[in-house]
Amino acid sequence: MIRNLFKRKDPIEAFWEWFVDHEEELYLLRDEDSENLLKGLDAASRKVNRQLSFSIELEKNREKKRELTIGAYGNPNNFPDVIRLVEAAPQSERFSIVAFNQRNDDDISITTNGFEISREDVFFTYKADQENEEFYLILYIKEFREDVDHSNAVLEFLEIVIGEYTLGTELTEIEFKKFNSEEGLLQINELPNVLDEVKKTKYKIL
Repeated sequence: MIRNLFKRKDPIEAFWEWFVDHEEELYLLRDEDSENLLKGLDAASRKVNRQLSFSIELEKNREKKRELTIGAYGNPNNFPDVIRLVEAAPQSERFSIVAFNQRNDDDISITTNGFEISREDVFFTYKADQENEEFYLILYIKEFREDVDHSNAVLEFLEIVIGEYTLGTELTEIEFKKFNSEEGLLQINELPNVLDEVKKTKYKIL
């Protein structure tokens, strides 16, 4: 019996207890409070996984809820903890809890160390392996230099285009090449639809 007094609380349960205690403040999320609240959110999650990300949509959805998105910083090793955390989320009248950063159709550009990448800069081809259910993506990028490591910027951009979970689970290999001509290439905005179709046909070669 005494041993049970010192039993450690489940970290996921502890995280959601903290969230419920601060839910109203997070929902209102005034500028003067936001930094401390987001730091508290991060601290509460550290015992679950130190490499989780959190974002709160400022705009409310049709149900007048805000979206709290829990991400994995693009690392598939963190995906199971994101899923466990979201599955354990309590019912909330103020928040919709979303696993992983979702696709975004906005025309967003990513700039890293002077290298800028936007939707008009990227084209692709692909190979779908029906037998092994593998998807090989080849990106052709304007201003791409093989002697400079642009991988972080490109992967951050891809996460916006197709979503974090898809990027981490459905692409077997990604190859970067310098763009020379649009001939025979697909524009990057078509990639989400291509992946959806490939998934529907269980990697049937298109």
